Amino acid sequence: MVSRLDSVCRTVPAAAAEAVTVPELGEMISREVARVVPHDGHILVGMDPVTSVGCFLTTKNSYGPRVVSRMSIDYALGRSSPVRLLVRDTPDRRYGTHLHNMAVEGFDSEIRVELAHDGCVWGVLVLLRERGRTPFSSTDTATAECLAQPLASALKRFVAATPLTSMRSDQPPGLIIVNHRDEITVATPAGRDALRAFTPDRPLTDDELFTSIWNITYRTRRTGGPVVCRVLAPQGWIALHAQLLDGSRLGDIAITTQPASAEVLLPAITAWHDITPRERTVLTQALEGLSAKHIARRLDLSPHTVNDHFKAIYRKIGVTSREELIAHLCH
Repeated sequence: MVSRLDSVCRTVPAAAAEAVTVPELGEMISREVARVVPHDGHILVGMDPVTSVGCFLTTKNSYGPRVVSRMSIDYALGRSSPVRLLVRDTPDRRYGTHLHNMAVEGFDSEIRVELAHDGCVWGVLVLLRERGRTPFSSTDTATAECLAQPLASALKRFVAATPLTSMRSDQPPGLIIVNHRDEITVATPAGRDALRAFTPDRPLTDDELFTSIWNITYRTRRTGGPVVCRVLAPQGWIALHAQLLDGSRLGDIAITTQPASAEVLLPAITAWHDITPRERTVLTQALEGLSAKHIARRLDLSPHTVNDHFKAIYRKIGVTSREELIAHLCH
């Protein structure tokens, strides 16, 4: 088992960079993890490293969308430790409703793993076993905990390998209104199209559409202020902006969708691509249209140092020139 676990820890980050879509990433991670923790279904959530809001989601043989949303709120409330084992026949007041839902939907146990590395939570993986199977054990939980850092690296490498482009700029902004019961009451066609981008291979019900935005609605209610999230869709990066409606005491929320601008993407890009604070400063100046010479003067650096920073940025983001970099960020 130890050698097999070591093998999974080594291979999963590299394999993630080869995945093209989020469902492919979920399938690859599930397949590799199954070598050491067999399971029947999975939920994989990638987190925006700046706001800790879900930025992509994929599931297979999992709960219905409302249960996934409820689970996510449980997680956001801090009710989970970094690795949590839940077994249907083990009473737990904190998870009573979810344990009931687990039974209703045909599962006996689940393991939730917080995918954290370098002081940042990059995502959450949930593994499921169906009714009739031997429930997950403490040994399975310990094995899953060993996988947390390699899986976090896998999510990070997947996003870093994804082309850095936003959704087409000719797409109109969208609007979604979510009421206090977490029901979508109003949605423009552009808003629905943006949410459907999460799962482009099949039609989505309103419940499934809400699953795409569960976390940002909860964060908005919890903080009381605007929340921004960068979302990875097949067409490129989308920005979600959520805020409470004026005069809504019950927590109704307006969410706008639009192509993610360079300014919105930059904080997350810094984290996903390991860009240093100095490199980010240089990149910010470049996005303002300054030449390398002017950047050097403003930052009191030599032109040679500025060019070295640009080379490091190109390497990390996967472009070959400043023109290509700006074209990707300002698409």
